[in-house]
Amino acid sequence: MMIRMFFVDRETELSFLKRRWQSGKAELIIIYGRRGIGKTEIIKKFLEDKEGYYFYVTAEDINTLLEGFLWVLGKPYSLMKIDRLEDFYLLLSEIAKDKRIVIVFDEFQRLIDAYKGALSVLQKIWDEKLKHTNIFLILVGSAVSVFERIGKSYESPIYGRRTGMMEIKELDYWASRLFFKNYSEYDRIFAYAILGGTPLYLSKFDADKPIEENIEEKILMKGSDLYEEPEILLLQETRDPSTYMSILKTIAMGKTRFSEIADASGLEREKLPKYLNVLMNRLKLVERIQPIEEKGRSIYRITSNFIYFWFKYVLPNKSLLELGKTQIVLEQILAERDLYISHIFEDIVKQFLMRLNGSVLDGIPIEFHRIGKWWKGEKEIDLVAINEKQKIVYFVECKWSKNPLKKREFYDLITKAEEFRWKKRERQEVYIFFSRSGFEFEPEENTILIDLNKMAIIAKSQFKIRILE
Repeated sequence: MMIRMFFVDRETELSFLKRRWQSGKAELIIIYGRRGIGKTEIIKKFLEDKEGYYFYVTAEDINTLLEGFLWVLGKPYSLMKIDRLEDFYLLLSEIAKDKRIVIVFDEFQRLIDAYKGALSVLQKIWDEKLKHTNIFLILVGSAVSVFERIGKSYESPIYGRRTGMMEIKELDYWASRLFFKNYSEYDRIFAYAILGGTPLYLSKFDADKPIEENIEEKILMKGSDLYEEPEILLLQETRDPSTYMSILKTIAMGKTRFSEIADASGLEREKLPKYLNVLMNRLKLVERIQPIEEKGRSIYRITSNFIYFWFKYVLPNKSLLELGKTQIVLEQILAERDLYISHIFEDIVKQFLMRLNGSVLDGIPIEFHRIGKWWKGEKEIDLVAINEKQKIVYFVECKWSKNPLKKREFYDLITKAEEFRWKKRERQEVYIFFSRSGFEFEPEENTILIDLNKMAIIAKSQFKIRILE
């Protein structure tokens, strides 16, 4: 069965582009995000009812690229001979002089690789010609670090000239689950825990096949679609991929504090911050988490579910997988899946609450300004959400267990909440429990109980997620 790329839940991104389009002025928009995140699909959808030209930049020399660009423009331009990028930009200014037109350069960073002065030339022609036209110029790329510099650095030639910039991020679970309409809610969550919210990865799984078969055929088999994906990503984005792979593997295996990462990866402590900075701020693959309203020691975690899964199960088992022993690795994954999912379930609950923010749940208003994890010593609360204005704090527990939640879990949360110091004498407290397998007790005052089935029902009725093919 052919797997189709779905266009899911990108209304915010499309609305941004439509608003800029309606300005009627020259626009220089930067769109970027990791491989497979859906940038090109968004651009294609935006272009459906507009006149424009889409230039996909290949890894070739500048003369070959210019020849290809002219071919895309068609006659009479394809019959022209242009040897300078500056002249091509000037040609675009002539085309856009009297009509509103979209011009897209996809994987624009390759144009910079082919011609180092590409940005400086663009700045010159933008100032002299393009900004006085009706052009709607979009620069698209998957080299996140490059585009961060292009769009945000004072040293970038086009700094101050861009009129819009947007990073395309992963879909949350509630959008991602629509890729797997034939799956049970459990398997939908398992699929998301493995693949995350990257549309390209999600589209690789065949929803008509069992999830176990998809894992083996699409990830574990040598030569399969996703077998080497993280390695490719790091080879493209870093000069020292082996060090970054070592750090990511260390975090995936549960070493999340700075000292633990340094010791387990074998990296000198004074060198580790440089690599963590790249993983956090340039590649967006790792985040640093501190307990909400506390000054406790921070931890590091991998932001992408698929990167986490790959470094936890694929890289450590490469010797077996290279020999084709996929079944051994698959059995390990299936044996540990509930423990693995339990960590991701917290993220799914957080996304659920963020989508519900500003609404009412079981008669209780859900409205908060901040949300995050809390810990102090050995005590830990999965999520704490704070409403600064009304002095409300929501204490949230997320339980992924085969057994219904017992009443003692309710009292345990109350006990832990007493250690949370924020406005302790004047706040209102709300307790929210999410449980895979339901509850052995009824809700008390200011308490909300939600199981998987209830989450799905609420999502269907309240989350407005559009899906197009």
